[in-house]
Amino acid sequence: MSNASWSDADERPSGNPPTVFLHVGTFKSGTSYLQSVLVRNRDRLAEDGVLFPTGDRKWGAQVRAVRDVLGMKGPTPTQGAWDELVASIHDSPARVAVISMEFLSLAKPATVRKIVDDLRPCQVQVILGARDLVRVMPSAWQSMVKQGHAWSIDEFVASVTTNPPESPAELPADDDVRDQDAHRRFWHHHDLDKIVEVWGAGVGEERIHLLTVPPSGAPPTLLWERFCSILEISPDRYDASQGKGSNFSLSFSDTELMRRINVELRPELDRTAFKRWATRFLANHVMRASQPDQADDDRATLSAQTHDWAVARSAEIVEQIRQRRVQVVGDLAELVPRPLDDPDEERSNEPKVVYPDGAVRMIVELVKRLAQLDPEAGSSPSRRGGGDGAEERGGQRRAGRRRAGAGGDSDAAGRARRARRRAEPQDEPVEGGLDWADEVMYE
Repeated sequence: MSNASWSDADERPSGNPPTVFLHVGTFKSGTSYLQSVLVRNRDRLAEDGVLFPTGDRKWGAQVRAVRDVLGMKGPTPTQGAWDELVASIHDSPARVAVISMEFLSLAKPATVRKIVDDLRPCQVQVILGARDLVRVMPSAWQSMVKQGHAWSIDEFVASVTTNPPESPAELPADDDVRDQDAHRRFWHHHDLDKIVEVWGAGVGEERIHLLTVPPSGAPPTLLWERFCSILEISPDRYDASQGKGSNFSLSFSDTELMRRINVELRPELDRTAFKRWATRFLANHVMRASQPDQADDDRATLSAQTHDWAVARSAEIVEQIRQRRVQVVGDLAELVPRPLDDPDEERSNEPKVVYPDGAVRMIVELVKRLAQLDPEAGSSPSRRGGGDGAEERGGQRRAGRRRAGAGGDSDAAGRARRARRRAEPQDEPVEGGLDWADEVMYE
C-alpha cells in the first residue's frame, strides 16, 4: 500500500463516505500501544483525513460505544453511545475513520451484521492483530489474576493446552471445572480462525487485515508502521513513542502476590468492591507505581514441553489462516515461536521474590478496610455475614462517619476518598495494565 497522506483541506470526493477500519484486537496484541498513539496524534491524524472519534477526547468514548452495541455491562452508562459514534463518522469529511476496541473481537454474527448495517454507506474493513502464543499465554494469565482468578501459572497453562471435554456432561467436578474454565476463557479471546470466520461473514474475508506483532527485538515502532500501511498514511508524521504507561505489566513476583491475595480477598468482597479496590486500585495503581526497572527479568515463562506445544499449535493456527482470504500485514511466520535452542535446558518458573504470608494478610486487611470506608458503598461490601453482623457493620460505619465529623477519622476518610478516585476506571488505554479491556476480558 502507498503511504500517501490526505489533508482535510482537500475536498473528499463527492459521494464517497469514509472507509471505516474496525481495529478489533485481539487482546494482548499491542492494541493499547496503538490506541495510545492514535489518541496522542488524533489532531494530526485529522489533518491527514483520518478520524479517530473520541467525543469528549477520551478513548473511553469508543469503549462505551462498543459496549453499547455489544450489550455489555460496565461501570458507566452506554445507552445511545454507539449511535452517537456512528453519527460522528457519517458527519465527518474524513477519508478514513478508525474505531479501536478489543471487545469487538467478541462480537457474535448478529452483532457483526448490525455494526456493518449501522455504518452503511461506509465500507467497513477489519484490522485483526495477532501475537505468538509463547508471549500471549503468560500475559493472559496475568490479566486473569488481575481480575481475581487464583490459577497458578502452571494450572492456567495446563488448562489452556488441554482440549476441553466436548460436552458439559463430561466435565469433571469442582476444581477441575475451574481449570477447564481457563481454557474456555483463553480461547474465546484468541481463536483467530473463529474471529476471522465471524467477521469475514460480515465484511468479507478479503477486507480483513491480519496484523502480526513483530518479534521481540524488532524496532519499537514497527507495529505502528504496519498499522499505518493499512490506513495508507505515512508513519513518520506521528509521535509513535512507547511511553512507560503503555508498557506496564506486573512482574512475575507481584502477579503471584496478587494471586495469593485473590485467594483470601475474593470471598470477602462483593463483585463491585473487589473490582474497585483489588483490581483497579491495588493492581493497577499501587502495584503499577511500584514496578522495579528490572521487572523485565522477572517474568513467567513456559516449560520446554509447553513451548514445544505452542510451536506446534501455532503452526496449526497459521495453516488455518492461510486457507482464508485475509490480507496479511507483517509475516505469518512471526506467529510461530522459535523452537528452543536447548530443549533439555532446565527452565525454572519461580518468581524472584516470594512475599511472606504475613504481607499477604496485611494487604488483604488494608483493602478490606478501604472497601469499608468507601463513601459510595451503599451496603456492606463484604460477601460474608448478614443479619446482626451486617447491622453491626452498618452501625460501625455510621459511628465512623460521626467520628469523622468530629475530626477523629477525617484524615482516614479523606484518604479513602482520594484512593477511591484512583480506583475509578480510566479512559486512557494502558498496555498490559487494567485498561477497559482487561476490566471484562477474562471475567
